[in-house]
Amino acid sequence: MLSHLLLTLPMLLCLAALLLRCAAAWGASPNLFRRFPSLWGEPQRTEEERCPEQRRIFLTALAIRLLVLFAAVACVMLQARESISFQECFQRLELWDVRHYINLAGQGYSGYQEDGQHLFLVFFPCYVWLVRLLSWVLPNTALAGALLSTLCYAWGCCWVYKTGVECSGKKTAEDAVLFLSLFPYSFFFGTVMTEGLFLLTTSAACYCALRHKWAAYAVWGCLSAMTRMTGFLVLVPAAVELLKTVQPLRPPAGQSLRAAWKALARKIPLLLCPLLGTLSYLLLNFIVDGDAFAFVTHQKHWYQGPMWISKVVVTLWNYLVKNFGNTLGWAIWLPELLLLPAFFLLLAAGIRNRKLPASLLAYGFCYLIANYSLSWLISGGRYLSCGFVFFLFLAALTENRPTLRRLLLAGEAVFLGVMLSAYVSGAQIM
Repeated sequence: MLSHLLLTLPMLLCLAALLLRCAAAWGASPNLFRRFPSLWGEPQRTEEERCPEQRRIFLTALAIRLLVLFAAVACVMLQARESISFQECFQRLELWDVRHYINLAGQGYSGYQEDGQHLFLVFFPCYVWLVRLLSWVLPNTALAGALLSTLCYAWGCCWVYKTGVECSGKKTAEDAVLFLSLFPYSFFFGTVMTEGLFLLTTSAACYCALRHKWAAYAVWGCLSAMTRMTGFLVLVPAAVELLKTVQPLRPPAGQSLRAAWKALARKIPLLLCPLLGTLSYLLLNFIVDGDAFAFVTHQKHWYQGPMWISKVVVTLWNYLVKNFGNTLGWAIWLPELLLLPAFFLLLAAGIRNRKLPASLLAYGFCYLIANYSLSWLISGGRYLSCGFVFFLFLAALTENRPTLRRLLLAGEAVFLGVMLSAYVSGAQIM
C-alpha cells in the first residue's frame, strides 16, 4: 500500500502543476500564481510561418530510416549461418505483431482467425486498411506495409518539426526530430506496425489544435483514433487550446465562463470528431463479431487490461527481479522501468518551461499515464516512441546545454544499435 502511495504521489503533484499551467492558459488571475511564478504564463502564438525546411526534414527522416533498414539487413546477414537471399532476409524481419498485420491486410478481420475466434480485432483498423489499399499497387503486402510506415514516419517528422518551431524555434525543432529518430525503439517506425502512421496522425492533430485549425484537426484526430486506442487522447490538447481561445477563467470568472459557452458550442462538434474514429472501431467489432465491445473479451487472450500505473510499476519490478539473469528481463522489464522515470522527469521539466504550451504538456501527461496503465505491459518502449511531445521537451531542455545534448544523442544512437541488433536476433523486443 505504501509503495503504491509513494509512486502515485509524484504523479498527483505533476498533475496539480499541470492544472495550474492550464489555468494560466485559460485566463486565471496572476495572483493565483504568486507562489509559483515559474508556472505562470503561456506562450503567445504568432502568425504561422512557412517552413521551407520541411522538405529537408522529410528527406533526412527518410534517409535515417533507410540507414536503419540497412543496419537491420546487415544484422540478419551477419547472423545467418547459411547463405540466404534478400527476400529471406526481409522475411526474418517479420517478427512479433508484424505477421499479424500482414495477415489482417491480406485476409481481413473476418478471415484472419485463431482457434475459430477473431482474436485480432484488438488491432485497430486504419493502418490495416491503408496497407490493404496500397497492396493493390504493390503486390507484396509486407513491402506495402513497410513503405507506408516509412513514408508516414517521414511526414510525421515534418509535423513534429512544425510544432517545435511553433514552441521553441527551428534549432529546438530540429533537435526534437533528431532525438525522436535516434530513440532506441525508433526502428519500429519502419516496420509493418502502426508506429509511423500513429506518429503522423497524432503530431498532425496536435499541431492543428495548437494553430486552432479545427477542421483539419477533426480529420487527423479521427484517423488517430482509428489507428490506436490511445489515439483519442488528441482530444486533450484540443480541449486545452479551445478553452484558451475563450478564456473562461478570465476575471471576473463567472461572467467569462457564461460567455465562453456560446463560443464553445460552435467548436465542440469538431473537437469531438476523434470519437468518430473510436466509434468506427466499435462498429467494426460489431460487424465482425456481433458485439461492439468484443475486443474487451479478446484482450484477455493477450493478457491485456487496464491497471493503475503504480501497480504496473510494482509488477514490472517483480518481473525484473525474477528475470534479471535472462534475456526477458533485459529485453522488456528493465527498459520499461528505466523509461518511465526518464519520461516523467522530462514532463516535469517541460511544465517548468514557459515556452511549452499547456496543451502539449497535458497531452504528454495523459499519454504517459495511459500507456503505462496496462496489466501486461510488454511494449512500453515502442509506445513511448510515438510520444513525440517528450522529444520536444527533451530538445527544449538541452537547448542551452550542448554537452548534454551531444551525450544524449550519442547514447541514443548506441542503444538504438543495441536494441535493433537484439530485435533482429529474436529477442522479445515488441
